[in-house]
Amino acid sequence: MSTTHTERAHHERWLEISEYWTPERMAAAIPEDVPTMAEETPAPPSALPGAFKTTLVQNPATSSYYRRAGALFYVREGVDLQGSASAITHNGILTAAHCLYGSKVRKYLTKAAYVPGYRDLQEPLGKWPLFGEPVVPDRWKAEVNRAWDYGFSKVGLGGKNGFSVLGNVTGHFELVVDRPELREWDVLGYPAVAIPGYLFDGHRMWSCQGGFTRQPTLNTIGKEGNLTPGSSGGPWLIPGHLYANGVQSYDDGNHPGENFSPYFDSDVLKLYQKAFQS
Repeated sequence: MSTTHTERAHHERWLEISEYWTPERMAAAIPEDVPTMAEETPAPPSALPGAFKTTLVQNPATSSYYRRAGALFYVREGVDLQGSASAITHNGILTAAHCLYGSKVRKYLTKAAYVPGYRDLQEPLGKWPLFGEPVVPDRWKAEVNRAWDYGFSKVGLGGKNGFSVLGNVTGHFELVVDRPELREWDVLGYPAVAIPGYLFDGHRMWSCQGGFTRQPTLNTIGKEGNLTPGSSGGPWLIPGHLYANGVQSYDDGNHPGENFSPYFDSDVLKLYQKAFQS
């Protein structure tokens, strides 16, 4: 099979991340600490949290819905880290900005691999290397502000053979913004910190459905849920549709039964266009 210079460059990148991200490294990767903000006075919840439904996704790679999300493995400051992400175009992913760019150290992630449908150290669909520089809001780079905790990255060719286009294998979600009337989401991710009743370990996908609870700060929203670190970057999806309308950002420990996302407005769309239409 003849290959172009670009295909060879992508394949070499795939070989690099495949060699680095062995099952042993993936098993040892840890969720990144969620960055903290200055003290703030949150608004009270408009609905009491607790009515969420969190379920284990048994075989995400076999579902046309769940395979569009996956685990994100990456390195920062020499530490192997793990988060979540989803395919948002045929050659790119959506995740949390704090996964892509560490505001405290002011460095992008390195040696990053997106593994859709990941389960128990297995890569049934293969892995895709992040390619080029990720795109995060300039305001995120300037300060830790959860309203800007979202970002995008292109991925190179990957899969099982290193030559496959992501969207051709998994499909992808569509971005939806400026929908203030939405009040329920299904969040997919790989929570890694176990809590009573939930054996989260970072190696299995979980789905967490719940409704709106509050707008704690300008341009952030809360929903009923109990996903823990490791789920950062997972998509907030409109139930029954292939539309992403948020991204798992944090649960700050002060509000049990709630998870939070930036509110997806036109700024998110502009960043998406910057990432994928240039």
